[in-house]
Formats: sequence, structure tokens, C-alpha cells
Amino acid sequence: MLDIEYRRKIALDRPFEESRRDVQDFSDYLNSLVGEVKYAGVSVRLRETELPEGSAESNDVMINGRTVAEILDGLDLVIPASKDCGTCAGACDTGGCGTAEEEDRDPMDWNRSIIEDIPDIILKNAISKALADSRGA
Repeated sequence: MLDIEYRRKIALDRPFEESRRDVQDFSDYLNSLVGEVKYAGVSVRLRETELPEGSAESNDVMINGRTVAEILDGLDLVIPASKDCGTCAGACDTGGCGTAEEEDRDPMDWNRSIIEDIPDIILKNAISKALADSRGA
């Protein structure tokens, strides 16, 4: 079982230009991602917790009680070597996985102080690691 919590404020603490998504877009993205995980047969629950106005705490994603940063610490990330990953058979508009906006940025190029800026492939690695940890692998 994966328990994913998006701890968030109403809006980003930083200028939107520093992030791939705003809070609402990231919420929508997480809901879609959780749907993918469920479709793959994994038991998963997503909760969104609104942080109090004026909170010093930054938006974050917790998976099974650990932050994404804690999960990724020391993890050797798996990043596809080419834009044609083969999972969509080239049927998408981007010519590879991800959004057209992400094509201009290296997957490792993200603002770690803004969880909404995390690339899809990195968050999926964190989810995979959390799932493996929960299964004792």
C-alpha cells in the first residue's frame, strides 16, 4: 500500500516561472499519476493536506510518511537515455515521454525547493522506491 500526501498551500511560495507546474496543475498531475499506479494493480491512496496560511512549511509530497527528498537520497535515478522511450510507440505529440515543456529541460534540472517542479521521471522513481521499500525489497 502506498500512502501519498500532497502537503500544500493555495499557491506557490516562489514565482511560477521557477516551476514546471502551479499548485492546481500539480494536484491534477498527482491525481492522474495515482490513477496510473492503481491501474498497474498497486493499492494507493492520495490525500491533499492544506497547510495553514502563513505557514513556514513548504509544499511537499510525502510517500508512506517520508518526503520525496528522503526517498531519493542516495538513490541512483533511472533516466531514459533517449527521448523515444518506447512506451507510447511515438503516438504522442512530444516525440517521447513527458510534456513538450519538459523537452527543453534536462530531467535532472529541477528546483528542489519547489516540489511542483519535480520531473515526472524523478517522482516515478521515488514512488517505485517507496513501493519497493514497503514490500521489503
